[in-house]
Amino acid sequence: MKAYMTEAEWAPKSDYILNEREKTDKRAMRGDLVWKNIHSTLKEIPIPTIKRDEVLIRIGACGVCGSDLHAIGMDQDNYSLLASHTRFPLILGHEFSGEVVEIGKDVKSIKIGDLIAVEQCQYCGKCSACRMGLFNQCEQLEEIGLSADGGFAEYAVVQERFCCLINTIAEHLNDRMAALEAGALVEPTAVAYSGIQINGGGIKPGSYVAIFGTGTIGMASIALAKAFGAAKVIAIGRNESRNRLALELGADCVFSPLDLAKQGTNPAEAILEITHGIGARTVIEAAGNSAMTYPEILKCMAIGATIINLGVEAKPAIIDMLPLLRKNARIQGSLGHAGNDIYPSVIRLMASGQIDMRKIVTARYPLKDVARALDKTNAKQNIKTLVSQHYSLI
Repeated sequence: MKAYMTEAEWAPKSDYILNEREKTDKRAMRGDLVWKNIHSTLKEIPIPTIKRDEVLIRIGACGVCGSDLHAIGMDQDNYSLLASHTRFPLILGHEFSGEVVEIGKDVKSIKIGDLIAVEQCQYCGKCSACRMGLFNQCEQLEEIGLSADGGFAEYAVVQERFCCLINTIAEHLNDRMAALEAGALVEPTAVAYSGIQINGGGIKPGSYVAIFGTGTIGMASIALAKAFGAAKVIAIGRNESRNRLALELGADCVFSPLDLAKQGTNPAEAILEITHGIGARTVIEAAGNSAMTYPEILKCMAIGATIINLGVEAKPAIIDMLPLLRKNARIQGSLGHAGNDIYPSVIRLMASGQIDMRKIVTARYPLKDVARALDKTNAKQNIKTLVSQHYSLI
């Protein structure tokens, strides 16, 4: 089969202390401190074989994520830019769907021909974190497409328990390829769902929601906030085309901080005006730029607000704690997703027509052009890019 294989050199920095798991199986917790000299090639490799509890899927579509770009990107010392869990050699791609073509002897809930979305964060279910329900903090966590082979290939092997049926989306759309595209968007939508509903305590229907950032996670947050009953969803973003799309996904109003500055105002003042001085009960940071967003967030949050931090940045954040104390507000961090009925819930929202994340897809590339897809995404020429062996050259 064709697969986009990425390889790297294991070279832990002198001041980085490896834990026992890293020493044993070379799955780095901080890829940017361990892996260097990254290189990727589209090559022919054998189709993987399945175990009794696994399924073989033919990849339908796979999204390009910033994590993919960080994994293959390098700093001035040729170390990976990915400051999280990874190992090489690896087939990248963690936002994917596919059609089941083979099932193991013990597989009961899935049959050949089913369409599925694949959970990225694959937890053991046995460690202390899992027993607390904190599956994303699993001590043996595997992340498909980052520490286990992913979706930039023709086929992938996945355990049955991490496969979620999307046949209902195909029925709703009356189009299997459209369902596979929607299925590839379950993963980023699940990141937003986990932050909002599981970790952030949910959105109170009738409340005001402000979302900073109109990238993929910000867009998913907009769609979900509207589906969850927010009275007004206010988005803040710098990119004009993305801001227009945010309105299509359900934002009631979108502001550019650059345009606001020209008018002598700022995002916080705009949000307070829209909310009649109440402020946002839920604020979602999806920009990964705390130096720019938090000064505004702390001024526009409502009393008792929850700030859900979905944006990821490597630099330490400096945050004024006094506004949080005065308003009895809290910051809730959330990274990824795992378990907790998150994937099935997102799939049901898609299958019912309450959210349609396919609107954010602005580019499609065949598998043979995955390198081009990554380059174009890195140049910020697309919002969401999908790769599939089913696409012809664009």
